[in-house]
Amino acid sequence: MALLKSAKEHWFSITLYALFSAFFLVAGVLSASTYVSVVRTLDEVFLENASFSADELENGSVEITFSIDLVNPSRYDLKMQSIVWEAFVTNGTSGTGWYIPVGSAYTGPTSYVEVPSGDTKTFSYSSLVSDPETLARLNGLVNYSALEGEHLTLETLPYTHEFYTVAWMGDFKHDYLREMYLNDIVRIQLEYSSEAAT
Repeated sequence: MALLKSAKEHWFSITLYALFSAFFLVAGVLSASTYVSVVRTLDEVFLENASFSADELENGSVEITFSIDLVNPSRYDLKMQSIVWEAFVTNGTSGTGWYIPVGSAYTGPTSYVEVPSGDTKTFSYSSLVSDPETLARLNGLVNYSALEGEHLTLETLPYTHEFYTVAWMGDFKHDYLREMYLNDIVRIQLEYSSEAAT
């Protein structure tokens, strides 16, 4: 009886306590659900279908092409922070001229590239190698391969393609400079190297 009387006297406090408890319980469940969804997204987003080629043109130039798909099956739109493509040939591992660049591209955050939730976006690039000095270095590798019995051509040289991108999960609005502790949680980094894929 005393307990019932006490409950009637403090009904407001008890009701407020119950409401706050329910609020924090729901908030905790939603927070845990969001965290699980974010972690799952880090595993769900991936790169696939990389393709590349080198075609020698009639004027002796070489056209280098590359494309790759970014697959986003997650519930979040992806805001692309940076996208980098590089193509090159290596002549050994050190020394002067060991690295011969043949193509590159960079896309920054001001381009506002997005990959919507449940969508796939293809990134395609091409580069025309026509610089006489670069072509001379590539042809030097072709000639050297003939001496070694490999018989490579400008089209079959071992071009390496590397693709790297950083994206943010778009549903999370925060100050990326002041709230840096959130950056690692909502950031997706993906890499592809044709050298690693072979």
